[in-house]
Amino acid sequence: MPVGGQRRLTTTILSSLYLIIPKMCLKSPILESDFSLYSDFINVGTLPSELKLWKIKWIAFKDVDRPHTAVEALNYCNPELFPNIHFLLKVLATLPVSSATLERSFSTLKRVKTFLRNSAGQERLTGLAILIVHRDVTVNPDEVLNQFALQKDRNILLV
Repeated sequence: MPVGGQRRLTTTILSSLYLIIPKMCLKSPILESDFSLYSDFINVGTLPSELKLWKIKWIAFKDVDRPHTAVEALNYCNPELFPNIHFLLKVLATLPVSSATLERSFSTLKRVKTFLRNSAGQERLTGLAILIVHRDVTVNPDEVLNQFALQKDRNILLV
C-alpha cells in the first residue's frame, strides 16, 4: 500500500476512534464500518446498538461535563454494559500520537555512532545516547568531579 494510502487509513481509524469520546460522539455520526479492523476483538453485531446507548448516556450531560479524553471516558465506561466501546477506548488511550520520539532516538543514536566512528564500547555509547536524549537534565561538573575523586581505583598502574 502506498504511504499516502496508509496515512489516510490511519487517519480514518484514529478519527473514528476519536468520535467515541463523549465530547465528540454527539457532534458527528459514527460509522460502525470504520471499526471492522477490530472485528476479531469486538462484537461487530452489537456495536451499533452499543453506540446508540453510549450517545444516549451523554445527552443528559452538559458539554463541559462530558469527558474530553479517552482516559477520562474509560473512567465512565462500564465494561459490562459497553464492552466494545470499552475496548475501543482502551485502544485509543494507548495509541501513540506519533512516532516522532522513537525516530528522534534513532537519529540521535546515529549521530552518536557517527561521531564515535564505532570505536566506543557499548557502555560508553549507551551513556552518551542517554545524555543526548535527555538534554533537559543539567549536569553539574563539580559534582561529577567530586564523584570521580571519591572513587578508590582511579589510577592506572603502568608498571
